[in-house]
Amino acid sequence: MNVNAPNVERLAATILALRPGHPIRVGIDGFCAAGKTTLASAVGVEIEAGRRSIIHATTDDFQNPPEIRWQLGDRSSVGFLRHQIDFVALRSHLLEPLGPGGTRRYRTSTYDVYASRPRLSPEHVADPMDILLLDGLFLHSSSLAGCFDFTIFVSAPYETCLVRARARNQERSHDLDELEAVYRERYIPGFRRYCEESEPQVRASIVVET
Repeated sequence: MNVNAPNVERLAATILALRPGHPIRVGIDGFCAAGKTTLASAVGVEIEAGRRSIIHATTDDFQNPPEIRWQLGDRSSVGFLRHQIDFVALRSHLLEPLGPGGTRRYRTSTYDVYASRPRLSPEHVADPMDILLLDGLFLHSSSLAGCFDFTIFVSAPYETCLVRARARNQERSHDLDELEAVYRERYIPGFRRYCEESEPQVRASIVVET
């Protein structure tokens, strides 16, 4: 994914202008391999150039264990949408502490999906002027309503995302054809359903196409 520098500068300037009275919570939503993390990193560089500190986090570190993620089967698209992310932990450990009236004591992870075991990060204390950049899946779900001060939806064709996923093998699969099958049977239909239900491309503060 190529990041357009002027667009990144404008995004950072828009975020820096926000004054919510607590750490700014920015959600960067989009499908797997759409370019969310790349965009978050680029925006983060611009924000730090404006002398503001960044809190980086990803929903990958707030996933549910396999017995919850796959309770409807490991190819279930509904299971992907409903049970992939631990929304309760994401809210209670990260988003709500940084929000209005929050303690500003937060954690950036609760689970290591590759090791399949809990991984509670150290507790940190945010400065009121810090900015959270959270990239991940399903950030416009009703389960996270009211948790963000600004959201970005990164839109990319599913086939483009699939090509990127195969090239990166970020799932650490031993069989790339099997990886593609999981995308086509579980991930893509699940995310399509999310887009129909939650309309992130409409509700986001801004849409970035890659």
